[in-house]
Amino acid sequence: MNDLPIQSLLPQLRQTLASCRQVILEAPTGAGKSTALPLALLDWPEIDGKILMLEPRRVAARAIAGFLARQRGQALGQEVGFRVRGESQVSGNTRLEIITEGVLTRMIQQDPELKGVAMIIFDEIHERHLSTDLGLALALEVQASLRDDLHLLAMSATLEGLPLHTLMPDAKLLASEGRSYPVTIAYSAVSAQRRSGSGSGSGMAPWLEHMGRQLLALLDPQQASALGVSEAQQQGSILAFLPGQGEIQRLKHYLQSRVAANVRICPLYGSLSAKEQDAAIAPANAGERKLVLSTNLAESSLTIEGITLVVDSGYKRQASFNPRSGVTRLGLKRISQASATQRAGRAGRTSAGFCLRLWGQEEHGRLPQADEPEILHADLLSMALDAACWGVRSLSDLPLLTPPARANEAVAWQLLQSLQLVDRQRKLSAHGRAAYALGAQPRLAHMLLRAQSLGQGRGEPELAGLACLLAALLEARSLAGNGADIMDKLSQATQGLEARQVGNWLRRLGLNGKAADFLKLANRADCALLLALAFPDRIAKARGVEGYQLANGSGVVLDAGDSLSGCEFLVVADYQETEGRSAGRIYLAAELPAGLLENELAFLCTWQQQAGWDESKGRFFAERQLRLGEIVLKREAEKEADPKLRAQAIMTLLRSKGLALLNMDEDVRQLQFRLALARSKDPSLFPDSSDPALLDSLEEWLEPFLSDIKQLKGLMALDIKQLLLNRLEWQAQQMLNEWLPSHWKMATGTRAPIRYDAGGRALLSVRLQEALGMAESPRLLQGELTVTMELLSPAQRPLALTADLASFWQGPYVEVKKEMRGRYPKHLWPDDPANTLPTKFTKKKTLNIQQ
Repeated sequence: MNDLPIQSLLPQLRQTLASCRQVILEAPTGAGKSTALPLALLDWPEIDGKILMLEPRRVAARAIAGFLARQRGQALGQEVGFRVRGESQVSGNTRLEIITEGVLTRMIQQDPELKGVAMIIFDEIHERHLSTDLGLALALEVQASLRDDLHLLAMSATLEGLPLHTLMPDAKLLASEGRSYPVTIAYSAVSAQRRSGSGSGSGMAPWLEHMGRQLLALLDPQQASALGVSEAQQQGSILAFLPGQGEIQRLKHYLQSRVAANVRICPLYGSLSAKEQDAAIAPANAGERKLVLSTNLAESSLTIEGITLVVDSGYKRQASFNPRSGVTRLGLKRISQASATQRAGRAGRTSAGFCLRLWGQEEHGRLPQADEPEILHADLLSMALDAACWGVRSLSDLPLLTPPARANEAVAWQLLQSLQLVDRQRKLSAHGRAAYALGAQPRLAHMLLRAQSLGQGRGEPELAGLACLLAALLEARSLAGNGADIMDKLSQATQGLEARQVGNWLRRLGLNGKAADFLKLANRADCALLLALAFPDRIAKARGVEGYQLANGSGVVLDAGDSLSGCEFLVVADYQETEGRSAGRIYLAAELPAGLLENELAFLCTWQQQAGWDESKGRFFAERQLRLGEIVLKREAEKEADPKLRAQAIMTLLRSKGLALLNMDEDVRQLQFRLALARSKDPSLFPDSSDPALLDSLEEWLEPFLSDIKQLKGLMALDIKQLLLNRLEWQAQQMLNEWLPSHWKMATGTRAPIRYDAGGRALLSVRLQEALGMAESPRLLQGELTVTMELLSPAQRPLALTADLASFWQGPYVEVKKEMRGRYPKHLWPDDPANTLPTKFTKKKTLNIQQ
């Protein structure tokens, strides 16, 4: 520990902390910022109180706490302890707590003054986890308003792309060198042939099978040497980065029968038990090599003993919240260059290492520089509830490193209101305060409280016990067994961490008994009722063989042959959308008896009057619908539709069929072309009148004139040109006629029509003799648009098309004159057209007029 690079920075840090309450520390991999630094802080008398160090991952928090406790020669939970969701080892003597997963946020909410806490350290802040961003925001507010003596230390492997100084302008910036050994980087992209799908028939994706073959090659001394791996590196263990648990399990299955007996394959991902995670990061046994198959859990903070080789798939599983469906969509994404650097560095923590990247070197330069912060694509429901508990009405009121996605935040507040956790002003309700105190996800906390009140009303306390089982099961990260029926998985909530969580909630709800006691009393109807309270937007009605429509309008499917197939109604507790698929996949659900919708859940259903267009009968119809969100449960015909609903039906039909149902004649099209040109000069005066824009704004310009329309032919009688002109103020109408007239008055008195087109051209059609004497084409739009002249013969047939009259008179006109003199001898074809008076008559009549 005394040799780590951070040691040389500690005197400066100690001096800085004496005068500055905010410090930003940039320290690359291997500097010792997560180990030597907190140990030193424990011995500084200036830090008079507890130190909280926030780690972004549970496995890292436990591992670092255990390591630091051993360095102090003490048992974990004495001077050094940890606290993560559902598990902790602390005591009254604990002075350094490693915490994670929103634990800091709850500590601040429960005690905003953070009594007894002297310092908060935010480790690996560059990873930009949602809980870290929120924790930093609340800590800054505490420091600014209640605890000006509180020290905040933000630590990052890199400050590139991290706006910490914007958020903490007075912070002192310190930098440490890292300590890592050189890592040789090699590239091996999957071949084009295998990428196209012509693999060996393993059933794995081509890139995953390629990864399996490369891992086997690195475990073979001869092939490893050919790749450039040294003999010393071949003695070490391998860390392989994969996007998710599914890929880890498939690759493990592929490798198990192919690796040597002394190679132990160790998965590492978030939903493993603490024992399994600890086994993955522990040193290999004597005579053994480890092959750790990990998600990005092992990307930073976490040191796995004995790793000399890294194989990087280059992929990550990114969860992106879909505000339309209210569910998280999983997608396979390429990692960033910063992430690739972190992963490669794992091979050089204790000696020179080797990293094999399973993509091309050229492709590496096209990877994004850094990962996007989680706040831009995450579900913000829990964060919004935290904000309400803190007393703010918008996440923008908090000092956040990055503003959240607006659509995601709006959906979060709306759901909190529908669950009655906040009111319309986004103020925390009494129900919301009780829900937050339970420490469950907002939907589940709402379910727990409603189950408690329902159980008390029925005289059935077991209802709240069943809610505890369901909540623990749904908060678990991984569920065993096939099928989506949640009743088949309830028993898993009676074991391990889930059972402990059930016990916590039972005590908070004032119930006696154990998880297993309530499992015996569980029944399908109550299970469905409780899930519907938590997920009213995910009640589903069957459509087709395997498909269902959710109340939120999304489509979902069950796996073929699932035991729930054939149920008319479901409550979907867990489903995921995947890129490239139109319907989400159901992972957990319960059969919903239809009778619940007529009784206990009737409050979710509302009667609405609807109007629409009947294609088969060619007329509008009206009906009352009993709806649960987007699901129609019953229909009753009505004789007459409300005019407003009929207008909405017409607009829906127009958006489906297009504006061709209206009288969009040539006059209307000409007006649209003129308005488009005028808008290019002054968009503040002239609204967008293109077809798409008109369809988007039907409520504004068309709806007021639809109340008396009862048949489609009535639409054709509307004066669309006038309706579009009505959108313009009087001044704009005058400017339109001045800038872009529909006709041009010739010197002969003729009002020649001007036709406009979608390309922005103005075309003036007139007989050539009436254009005589014109030196140039007219200019419109205050001189910015030159009119194209379509010069016609005496028989009104096109002779020439030009936007440069002067050039036409001097050139092409000569040939036109030769041809036309013989065909139209009675009309004027002068030798000097630019200096000849125009006329709309024959030569003889023109001469008589002049005489």
